[in-house]
Order: sequence, then C-alpha cells, then structure tokens
Amino acid sequence: MMFQPESPVADLTNLWLSERPESAPDPGTLHLWSIDLDRSDFRHYLSQDELTRASRFTLETPKSRFIAGRSALRSILGHYLATPPLSVRLKYGEHGKPELAGLPGDIHFNLAHSGHLAILAVSCDCPVGVDVEKIQSRRYMLGIAERMFSAEDFTSLEPLSGSAQTRRFCHLWTGLEARHKCLGTGLFTPTLASGDAMPCGENFTPEAGFCGAISMQKEIPKTENWTGFKFQ
Repeated sequence: MMFQPESPVADLTNLWLSERPESAPDPGTLHLWSIDLDRSDFRHYLSQDELTRASRFTLETPKSRFIAGRSALRSILGHYLATPPLSVRLKYGEHGKPELAGLPGDIHFNLAHSGHLAILAVSCDCPVGVDVEKIQSRRYMLGIAERMFSAEDFTSLEPLSGSAQTRRFCHLWTGLEARHKCLGTGLFTPTLASGDAMPCGENFTPEAGFCGAISMQKEIPKTENWTGFKFQ
C-alpha cells in the first residue's frame, strides 16, 4: 500500500479513548497514543542518558516536551509490560531508533512529535514507524520536495498551490519519515527515493491542524482495527 494522501484518510480527532488497554495489541491490530506534551502534571521517568539529553536543551519548552514525551513513553510501555516506568530498558539502533532491550521483540513501537503533540504507535506484528507534523507552510518547500520525494510524488505536488500544496507536502513528508523510522534508517538513505523500499503505509489525522503517517514492514491493519488512546 503506497501513501495516497489525496485519498480520504483516517480521522482520529474525536476517537481517542481515555481508558488504557488491558494488554498489548493483538496481531493484526494497532494501538496509537495521543500525548499532550504541554501538560503540567507529567511525572518524570527518565534514565540517566535521557536526563543527560534533557540537560542539553537550552530552551525550556523543547526541554519540558522532551521530558514529557520520554516519561509518557516509559509509562505506556511499562503498562504493557506490567513494570514500573523506570524499569523499562531501551536500546537504540544505528540512527537512534529506540526499542525494548532484553526482550524477544514482541512489542514494537515508535514515537513522533510536533509542537505540543506526540503520537506513539505500538504493534505486536513487526517494526513500526510513525511521524506527525503540524500542517504549515515551509520555506523552499518545492526545493525540499524535489530533493527528497520520488519523481511521481514531486509531480503530484508541483502543480498545487496554497493550502492544498502545503497539505499535500505534509502528508508526503510524514509518509517518508514514517518509512525511514520503520526501517530505522537515516532520512537521507537514498533507497527511499523510490516508494518500492517500504510500500506499506497510511496517513491519518491525529487532531485538527496536524497530519500523521504509519509505516510497517507488512500490510498495515485496516483502520477499523486501530484503537486510539489518549495518555492521561
């Protein structure tokens, strides 16, 4: 399944559930979590290396959002594993993609954030990638697209203008990012200029003004088998 942002996309805006799931997602299903990074009541569950990373932020808002995102990630994974958040052990791939350490790989996850919003995707089928972006125009948008997107995607973007072009760009960009994150590769890996490298992907709307994308190394569950949770 190629990313087709011109087609209707799943809109989760009013579908996020407040209760937590009883267990990890079953095969053929997907859990998505919406996290408000500007909540003031987050408890801090950071490892020493995450505390070090947090200390490198010079601006308070990015720092507090990083702390909130990592704390939420540990809380959610701890819920699935029935273990305290600080007991969740993570390891990192060559390009920084986190995964659970010391476990057989039954739970796959990926976290993305833009502004105040973070989205966590969880699957028990195979590695997953997720990206989220606030829909807003960027400088040199067409130049970026010509360099980063496939010829087919660039051709579909170039004739558009205004908000239609911005929305199309954001959908294509999140799709590209999600595929890279699924594979654990860097954004400039050239093989993904062709959509053949990671054909399984789908866009969605997490909330008004944002777009998101999911990518998996096998067929993505139908959207009726997605369940959205709001981290509380």
